[in-house]
Parts: sequence; structure tokens; C-alpha cells
Amino acid sequence: MKVISINPRGFCKGVNKAIKAVRAAVNSTTTKKPIYVIGYIVHNRFVVNELTDLGVITLDDTVKTRLELVEEINSGTVILSAHGTNPLVKERLIEKNIDFIDATCEDVEKTFQLIKEYAAKGHHIFYIGKKNHPEANAAMSLTKDVTLIETIEDIPENILENIFVTNQTTFSTLEIKGIIDKIIENYPNTLVSEEICNATRLRQKAIIDTNKDVDLCYIVGDPRSNNSKNLVYISESFTNTKTLLIQSVADILEIDLLNIKTVSVSSGASTPNYLTKEVIEFLKNY
Repeated sequence: MKVISINPRGFCKGVNKAIKAVRAAVNSTTTKKPIYVIGYIVHNRFVVNELTDLGVITLDDTVKTRLELVEEINSGTVILSAHGTNPLVKERLIEKNIDFIDATCEDVEKTFQLIKEYAAKGHHIFYIGKKNHPEANAAMSLTKDVTLIETIEDIPENILENIFVTNQTTFSTLEIKGIIDKIIENYPNTLVSEEICNATRLRQKAIIDTNKDVDLCYIVGDPRSNNSKNLVYISESFTNTKTLLIQSVADILEIDLLNIKTVSVSSGASTPNYLTKEVIEFLKNY
């Protein structure tokens, strides 16, 4: 069986920045303890578990908002995740006199600045993103003049204001084009700043370029990781390759490898490299 390792893959600069920020806080003698992270620092349970072993407390809840989770913290230091944060969270931490470290990805922060800038100019924002994703939630908290667009069906027909369009940095490069084209069709004077980050763009392109003659593709990533799920979507939709999202080598099933001659492997931007290497080595020795 031929095994193809797809590159680039693995940690992007935003993930590296966030994880380094947590580790630096753990090792610092001046950073107040305990150290909390509100939400997953990045979307990978292995990363979160490793940080938990270092004493980091991750507060994550499917019901409570991040602002509500702040009320459970009364001391120590809070690290804000790579996905960005509602400004009210920062304000509340300041009110409670709790130190915090902002680990927001630079590309995410750039998009947030654009949203605030154009909202201040009187534009209505169309934000293309995934509902309930923390990056999208943070973006939606920046202004009242914003509409979340997940699919073409979400584009409203009754907004007559100036429209500015931007997006979640980990959105699918191929999905977004159709949405933007439809928005421009409905609102010809729309201003657009497509902000898919370079790491996402390169990883998605590598999947398309590699998987043309592949029988099976594994994407190593967490089910909560939007960029990992988008790699699966692109592989299946644009290269017609059977593609499976796995979290580690433990998820590989022998039945899936029956009659497979060529298999490719990539990973999400928040997946530790050792997890992907273990998958590749297992397949080479299978």
C-alpha cells in the first residue's frame, strides 16, 4: 500500500502562538496561578489534555456562554483562546481584577478589526462563518450591525444599507466563492474582504492537488475543529476521494483499508504532529 504524506499540515502559526502562551504562563514564576482557559485553547482534545496535565483548567460548556464562565473565576490568570473573544469577557475580567492573556490568532484579530472599522463607517456586516463556532461567536459580538451567513440560504433580501462582507478565517475556500458571488448578485455595491488565512488556504489546496488518484484519505483532527472538517469536505466534494476524519491512530479500522492501494494523510491546523506521524507510520507498516 502506497502512503502519501500531504504537506503542509499540522499546527498553524495561530495555534503555535496560543499553545506557547499557555506553556509560558505555566512556567512563569510571576504569572498568577491557577491558569484558566475559557473554551478550548485550540480545537484538539489531545492538546487540551496535555495542558490539563500541566495544571491548566479549561472551562468549556455547551450551555453557558464564555461571559458566564468568567463568573466561575475569582483568582489566577485567564488565557483567551486562539479563536477570539467577546469584548465583554475582557471587560468583566478587568472589573474582577483578574489578569488575562489574549492568545487570539493574528489573522482572526485582523478580521475583527475590519468588522469594527466598517461597522463604524455605517456598513452592515455580512460575516460568513459557522454557527456556534467560537470565532464566529466572537465576531458577532463586535457590533449589532452584523448578520451571520453560513450558506447561500442565509443571505437576507431586505437589507438596503451598505454591505461589507468578511469571513471566518478557517472557512472553506471553495464554499465561500459561491456565497460571495450570490451576495454580490443581490447587493452589487458590496465591499468584500475575503479573510481565509494562508494556512487554511494552503492546506486545502494541498488536499485537492494530492488526492486525484488516491483511494482513501485520512484527516487527523478533532471533530470540533472546523478547519479539519473542511479538509474532509473538500477532499470528498472536489476530488471524490473517500475521506475519514480520525483523532488518532486508534481510530483506524482494518475494514476501511481493504483493497486500498493508495492512502493519503493530512491533518487539521490544531493537530499535534506526533498524532499524524503515528498514523503515517502505522499505515506504512500495515
